[in-house]
Amino acid sequence: MGCDFLLYFALVLILIILGILMVNTMRYKQEKLEPSIKLEKTKVDKDRIAKKVSQAIQIPTVSYANCESIDYSVFEVFQQMLQDQFPLLHRNLEKIIINRYSLLYKWAGSNPTNQSVLYMAHMDVVPIAEGTEKDWEEKPFSGKIKDGFVWGRGTLDTKVTLISSMEAVELLLEEEFKPKEDVYLAFGHDEEIGGKEGALKIVEYLKANNVYLSHVMDEGGLVSEDAVPGVDKVVALIGIGEKGYADLRISVKGEGGHASMPPKSTALGQIAKVISNLEKRQLPLELTSPVAGFLRTIGPELPLLSKMMLANLWLFKPLFMRAFALTIIGNALLRTTTAATMSEASNASNVLPQIASVIFNFRIALSDSTDKLIRHIKRVNNNIPIDIEVIRMSEPSKISCTKSEGYRRIKEITRFVFGDVLVAPYVVLAGTDAIKYEPVCNNIYRFAPIQITKQEIDLIHNTNERISIANLEKAVMFYKCLIMQA
Repeated sequence: MGCDFLLYFALVLILIILGILMVNTMRYKQEKLEPSIKLEKTKVDKDRIAKKVSQAIQIPTVSYANCESIDYSVFEVFQQMLQDQFPLLHRNLEKIIINRYSLLYKWAGSNPTNQSVLYMAHMDVVPIAEGTEKDWEEKPFSGKIKDGFVWGRGTLDTKVTLISSMEAVELLLEEEFKPKEDVYLAFGHDEEIGGKEGALKIVEYLKANNVYLSHVMDEGGLVSEDAVPGVDKVVALIGIGEKGYADLRISVKGEGGHASMPPKSTALGQIAKVISNLEKRQLPLELTSPVAGFLRTIGPELPLLSKMMLANLWLFKPLFMRAFALTIIGNALLRTTTAATMSEASNASNVLPQIASVIFNFRIALSDSTDKLIRHIKRVNNNIPIDIEVIRMSEPSKISCTKSEGYRRIKEITRFVFGDVLVAPYVVLAGTDAIKYEPVCNNIYRFAPIQITKQEIDLIHNTNERISIANLEKAVMFYKCLIMQA
């Protein structure tokens, strides 16, 4: 009798749970977005914007890790080129040169309050990898316009947003438009090597002049045609935070001497254990709010089983996180990543290393911190006498609000310009200059208004980097709508 009752109770409980799972899955749909701003498409001269981007690419504003290798005179040439390309902008906006080579423009509003906005890009580009020049279909600084594209280093990162935002201002000035709020354009000259002399100095200027911003927009996310496996729709990713960064050199000292009489374990052997320990025992998975928001947006478009799991995370969260973390992108979104990238030991095959070291690159999750990372490294290697040297380290960013006016504008204008796309919050895995603006802004969004495939994403910092002219047209339209809402 008792066993029958327990079986009956278990069956009823299973049926109830199954019912809850099915109801939640059926109710798991996209949120309806009711437009709250009036937007109108305007014509953009595609030939004009293509020529302007082409001219920008022809000036090789290359940043090198060794600052002594940088030709700073090209940044002055770039500034003059902007002056020639955008005469109305330079006549009507206040131009502030920051630290000789970075630029800040202020477009004074007709009725400014405390809702100033700032749109960012950077002038500098990464070098061409040595020995790959011959692999380019068009010369990397040719700015060649061909087959509906502008070719060259910096087209995607990020002269597209720099020139498009300025072109939007130029067009609005031609139409005698004036924003109500102050609008700033900020262009650093050293983002690719850390932004300490560019973006950081711009922020110091803003802070010294008591300029606080309602929202900032920089590069980061974009509109991707194949962003998520299993999702057929195009997804626009708006970064509302970015991971922290750490380059750490971990070293172990050894006895040295001749390799014919080695100890039980050399310094290099100990370093191998350090690598193994840190790869096997990584910081735990964590579902932060930006990742949860991203999953909430794409979840209704996934196949049934995945959709059911996301609709019922109260039950499936541990299982889902473990499964998601098996993918490269899932692992990067859910935890602090660990990558051993460089090593050094003996300088001869028959010499025992006195010191062996490895450089790790960690991308720190929004739920972690630099202190937590260092404690973790020491804990998992507590039986190995390691030394830790910080080469470069920065905390993860704050998380920006998805309920703000700025986010709503970006979201609505993205759907207006790019059509029926999913707009999702996102964590930017790489570093940007945007994080430096936290002292003067609480809501920082990382989004480049261009639509590209995964294959095109792979061209960033790579051979045959190029941007379609259709994207230039959309980018100008996007910035024009965005500034008009200011």
